[in-house]
Amino acid sequence: RDPQKVGRAALLAMEKIDRIEQACSDWNPDSEIRQLCRTAPSANPVSASGDLIEILSLAIEISRESAGAFDPTIGPLVRLWRRCQQAGRLPRPDELQRARRAMGIESIIIDVDAGTVQLLREGIGIDLGGIAKGYATDAALKVMEAQGIEHTLIDGGGDISLGVPPPGRDGWRLELGPNGIGGPSSSEGVVRVIFDERGAVATSGDASRFVEIDGKRYSHIIDPATGWGVPGPHAVTVHAAEGAIADALATAISVLEVKQAKSLLDSFPGTSA
Repeated sequence: RDPQKVGRAALLAMEKIDRIEQACSDWNPDSEIRQLCRTAPSANPVSASGDLIEILSLAIEISRESAGAFDPTIGPLVRLWRRCQQAGRLPRPDELQRARRAMGIESIIIDVDAGTVQLLREGIGIDLGGIAKGYATDAALKVMEAQGIEHTLIDGGGDISLGVPPPGRDGWRLELGPNGIGGPSSSEGVVRVIFDERGAVATSGDASRFVEIDGKRYSHIIDPATGWGVPGPHAVTVHAAEGAIADALATAISVLEVKQAKSLLDSFPGTSA
């Protein structure tokens, strides 16, 4: 009922998103994560922000739980595919092999108490694109709640964090189309879902981000085990208690078989896909 209060809270939430963007962006050469990667291989730990340490720690945890289906060190493969897309060709086997040699979460050493990160492998490229947006929408939701505004939905475009449902409603009503959240306007292929409590929903897919080479469509989501973009079209939507977890699991499940996906979801109680 107080527009000025809501406006102030929203501004604070957007400022928090901007800080996370500055910490985690793979596109900004001056971001904290890009600067950190330029120190590799490092003989000494490097100071890092609290947001970056929290996201990196969670990314490594999910990478281990998913047996590498989610891998934050996939940066060299992501950049290889970007170059090949511009050239209109597929990556060569030797290029894939070289990029994969620079990967590995075991080369990331995090000291949470000291607030430092040490990267041991030359050429390592950390890409947090599969987890940072979910983390950011959750962080924005927490800012709104801290300002006393609990009935809030944060839409990050495929990643949605849900506060307390609207007053007098039985929950948040979302439509999942063939491409996940925000499907087609017609009712065909649309599933209507009610989420009755605080949580998060994330979709990973190739509806808007893909490359088509030699008549075949490849998602921007890359399978760390093979180095290849996931063949499309496809979409995965995950519901979880936290946005970062929903975001990362949606990415991981994109490269898994159904049985493996169910096993991974079992590792995170309260999640569904």
